[in-house]
Amino acid sequence: DTRGGGSTDKFDWDKAETKPLISSTAKERGKDYWVDQKEQEEFKAREEAIKNRKSLEGEISRDKLKSEIAAPYKGNWIGLFSLFIGALTVIGIKFPDMLENPVIKIPDL
Repeated sequence: DTRGGGSTDKFDWDKAETKPLISSTAKERGKDYWVDQKEQEEFKAREEAIKNRKSLEGEISRDKLKSEIAAPYKGNWIGLFSLFIGALTVIGIKFPDMLENPVIKIPDL
């Protein structure tokens, strides 16, 4: 094969991979990916199965929904403990004399 001014070249240019110096606009727009058709079909089938399963489950009953919403507020001992500490703080701020230690005078003998 003679290229570039008639010189002989042993390189097989027909099998060589070429890459442009300037990337194409399709690549800049993010369209330089390969989509595997088998994987795409499996993904669509999986999504369809999930959608069908959700439609078969139906809606949650009103009683179950109400119990699930109220569950975090039942037996809320952390909240009650926080309210107790808050009440003690308010009492300590409003009545600071209660927190002072009484001075007990012991007579000298």
